[in-house]
Amino acid sequence: MLFQTGIVSHEGGRRVNEDFADFYMERGGGCWVVADGLGGHQAGDIASKIAVQTFLFHYEQTKGVAPHVLAAGMEKAQQAILTEQKNNRMLSSMRTTMVALVCSEKTANWAHIGDSRLYHFRRGKIAVRTKDHSVCQALVNAGELTMEQIRFHEDRNRLYRVLGTDGSVKAAVNKGVQLQHGDAFLLCTDGFWEYVMEEEMENALMAAHSPDHWLNSMLAILEKRVQGNQDNFTALAVFVKK
Repeated sequence: MLFQTGIVSHEGGRRVNEDFADFYMERGGGCWVVADGLGGHQAGDIASKIAVQTFLFHYEQTKGVAPHVLAAGMEKAQQAILTEQKNNRMLSSMRTTMVALVCSEKTANWAHIGDSRLYHFRRGKIAVRTKDHSVCQALVNAGELTMEQIRFHEDRNRLYRVLGTDGSVKAAVNKGVQLQHGDAFLLCTDGFWEYVMEEEMENALMAAHSPDHWLNSMLAILEKRVQGNQDNFTALAVFVKK
């Protein structure tokens, strides 16, 4: 399989972009990571960068796609942030979400913590969407909210799992899927998915000839809806080709 990648990250209406995204590709595989430093905490931009770079370095050392490898990468990112907190008291409250995708020639797997999401598209439709570690997602799980209501709920930013809190990581790790030609993945922060509906993601994908084309189509939708004071937004798109 061949992998094509597009990426966009913007401060939105904020002074600092606390999102960070990066990827590593090689023949027959790769790793893609997006993180969102929490805006209410000091040095969220530092936390997100540490998390992404630590996870990518772990992947480069292991080249593994098994669930335990992703879980270990999440734990390494957690420990890197905690170490930096201890070394610099000014950074003691930094936190971040993170979502990571790893692919081999045949298999894709992913892990996430917080409300940065991964969408897996097959034949142009969403096959999988990660579930946020948020109060609103818990209300959806309990049947008290619908998925669509998360975007507009007053508690949508209340998270119960992030990197940078004491203790071990409780990241969600997928068990893996077999890749098919035409598969696509979207990794994005809440500043992106809050403004672009799932049906719009699908429609834009069906008309896109590249990851950049897909992202630009969704950005046009986002820009029509923002009010000027919106959160940072970041999205990373991956196309799978034979």
